[in-house]
Amino acid sequence: MRSQEESPVHIPEDVAEALLERVLQFRTAWDQYDKPDELNALLALFDRVHLRAGYALDYECIVDGQGVTSIRPYAQSLDGTPVGSEGSAAESLYPFLRYDPTPEGLFEYVFFVQELWSTRSSWHASEWLALTPIFTQRRFEETLRTASDVVEVKEPGFRPAEASMTGQGGHVRFLAHTPMGWDRIYWLEIDISADGELEVQAGDIVADLGRGEHF
Repeated sequence: MRSQEESPVHIPEDVAEALLERVLQFRTAWDQYDKPDELNALLALFDRVHLRAGYALDYECIVDGQGVTSIRPYAQSLDGTPVGSEGSAAESLYPFLRYDPTPEGLFEYVFFVQELWSTRSSWHASEWLALTPIFTQRRFEETLRTASDVVEVKEPGFRPAEASMTGQGGHVRFLAHTPMGWDRIYWLEIDISADGELEVQAGDIVADLGRGEHF
């Protein structure tokens, strides 16, 4: 995939930060919605991501023997035609999601899908919801300033989120801060396949902030 990518495009800081602020506000209010309205309200925050016409989001809750919950989101036809919530996301979710064929659209798609799987999901609470994307110089500097211990800054300063397109799919990367385990700022690297699935990996550490929460 990488060899076919176009040159990375920087996502404007103000655009990315405004989206983050909307999402953070939503995180404090999603439990006020009835199922499955919260997922569709989340989708409405993303201007460049859409569902195929005639569909809405729904989900099933998954609870294992230890009480750990996650959700299985899927697209549901508004006319009642069954889509098949038992299928994989590659069958029942991603084919129904659309995003603008631009770097900004790809970036919003990645952000939305990560947030979607985390809604009402305690299993992801120690992963996606525990980190904060860093889309601006201000947030980067504030994170360093309020850290209990700045052991080492390994890269020179803030860099904005980037997205690069392929014919189908692409790659998105942005800085993220997590206080779990080792407190750190690092690059989050996400590949998007042609069928809409994400492969998420932790990339290079930008700043080592010592021991974090729940070490």
